[in-house]
Amino acid sequence: MSTLRTNALEGVDAKNSITIVAGAGNVTTTNVQSGIAKAWVHGSATAALTGSFAISSGVDNGTGDYSYNLTNPVESDENSVFVMSPRSSSDRAGPAIFSTTSRFIVHVFDISSESLVDSGVNVTVHGNLA
Repeated sequence: MSTLRTNALEGVDAKNSITIVAGAGNVTTTNVQSGIAKAWVHGSATAALTGSFAISSGVDNGTGDYSYNLTNPVESDENSVFVMSPRSSSDRAGPAIFSTTSRFIVHVFDISSESLVDSGVNVTVHGNLA
């Protein structure tokens, strides 16, 4: 097996697109810039960053209400996507939404009581950076 080490890759046909050959004849083309997560956070029940990438800080706004600040803003809150899951009980859910292109809010609900509850969260942000 060989190892390729480089500081930069550039596609020949389209900037930021490269072809990845995965095994005998399996060819996949991917847009590297659009295809990777731009930020992620493992936040505690007090919004402390227990693990993160491109998140500068977290704020506990009250029971089940958290906000996180991105190190780099996204291009558009309308063209960005979140994947969010509470880090506790399976009967919890909630949305993540942008309040600005540099800040997003997470609410965690207990499904049975339909009320906000404290919980750690896992959130990934996808979209283009500004």
